[in-house]
Amino acid sequence: MCYPLGTVGRVSTVQQLRLLPQGRLIEVLRTRPEDQWFERTSARTTARHLADLMVGFANAEGGLIVVGIHGGQVEGIAGAGRLVNEWRQAALDLTEPPVRHRLESVPCTNAAGDRDEILVVEIESSEGVHTNSRGDTYLRVGDENRRLGVVEAQELRFDKGQSAFDGTVADGATLADLDPELVDRYVRRIHATDRDGALAARGLVVTRRGRHAPSVAGLLVLGRDPQRILPQASVRLLLYAGASRETGARSNVLRDRRLEGPLPRQVDAARRLLRRWLPAAIRLGPSGRFGPSPVIPQFAWLEAIVNAAVHRSYSLGGDHVRVELFEDRIAVESPGRLPGLVRIENIRSTRFARNPRIARAMNDLGFGRELGEGVNRMFQEMERAGLPDPVFTQGPASLVVTLLADPLAGRILRHLPPGSERFVEFLMRTGRITTTQAVDLFGVSRPTALGYLHQLETLDLLEHVGTSAKDPRGFWRLRRGGRGGTS
Repeated sequence: MCYPLGTVGRVSTVQQLRLLPQGRLIEVLRTRPEDQWFERTSARTTARHLADLMVGFANAEGGLIVVGIHGGQVEGIAGAGRLVNEWRQAALDLTEPPVRHRLESVPCTNAAGDRDEILVVEIESSEGVHTNSRGDTYLRVGDENRRLGVVEAQELRFDKGQSAFDGTVADGATLADLDPELVDRYVRRIHATDRDGALAARGLVVTRRGRHAPSVAGLLVLGRDPQRILPQASVRLLLYAGASRETGARSNVLRDRRLEGPLPRQVDAARRLLRRWLPAAIRLGPSGRFGPSPVIPQFAWLEAIVNAAVHRSYSLGGDHVRVELFEDRIAVESPGRLPGLVRIENIRSTRFARNPRIARAMNDLGFGRELGEGVNRMFQEMERAGLPDPVFTQGPASLVVTLLADPLAGRILRHLPPGSERFVEFLMRTGRITTTQAVDLFGVSRPTALGYLHQLETLDLLEHVGTSAKDPRGFWRLRRGGRGGTS
């Protein structure tokens, strides 16, 4: 049996490893990049270090730890002696509460050419927070095991209360609510031989009072009609005429589509619709002239939608993901603020899944590229297209990511200090700004903000509107004919 390299790269359970040809298995474990779900460690590692890794994986999204491969070499564990027994007892002796896991010894040939074994540890994502025996809390973030401070650990405990929601039974749902075609495709995708066991291992089917039923994650990813139980689980796409949102008699909504069904179908439908809508919605080309092609890279807007669907808060009833297309930007709003460890200032380097079971199942179904490369590549793709960085803003109960398509925004940013994207997003959206608003958006003193505004005025990118410089009703208006293209 032969597996595509991309599929093999997502192997993340012992059961999947057993399906790989023996001659290929060790090579996959030796060469696979370390990531959110995979780590290699030396045969000399201590039980305490292994326990810390187990805590980090359990507090995040689960995954595999391979002991006995290090630095690209297959060391094997035959010479580890008493360490092997200590590794096997690490969860019980050195983690609190004990991390749920599975151990598997895998035969191999070590770097010296001798018969040997490696140890594979499969960690389950936990609904609670684990610590090591010293009380330290770790979290798997990308390819790192990060030790959390006291405040971060407290926030993780709070967010774990949220993350447990996708692993709870979907009230009123039965196994008949799962789509057999989607289930079969999913089971084939992960190369599982035990259908029921695979769904249970991924937390997509749970048992309550002796009855098997879909979890919230299972219903959202594999359900026939998830909205029957979770009516808020939808994506709404809106296309506007112009660069602003009007209401009432002046409403400028051109198209309004609500996408329902399981999450994979919602994302696919959004991708198809936006590919059709974008040329009509965003017409400014890189030269500043109107053209037929969108300038926002597909990866950037698709990543924003995938992240919104996967990482939103599903416990907030009555709210949906909202994708709005204007002539100069795309805005994606999702229910729920950033999870506790993630801040706008560290969003490129910090990862935390509010819904770990949904995230893993979507990764299994081929959305791993969007989720794995994530926000950091959004920034890279926007920069490569000559556009401003994505702008993240938080409201009381939601997160909005805005992708600016107007090259003028990039020209303005070139004359402002790093971190000015929120100011530019507001200016491009409204066309005007007061000095007080600029102070708040820049996060600087009033004299400093005025210095930035006057610099843009000198470049003919802004003009002051008012009876005098001190007019309390005065404001700054965007000028599109400025000469700010020169540095």
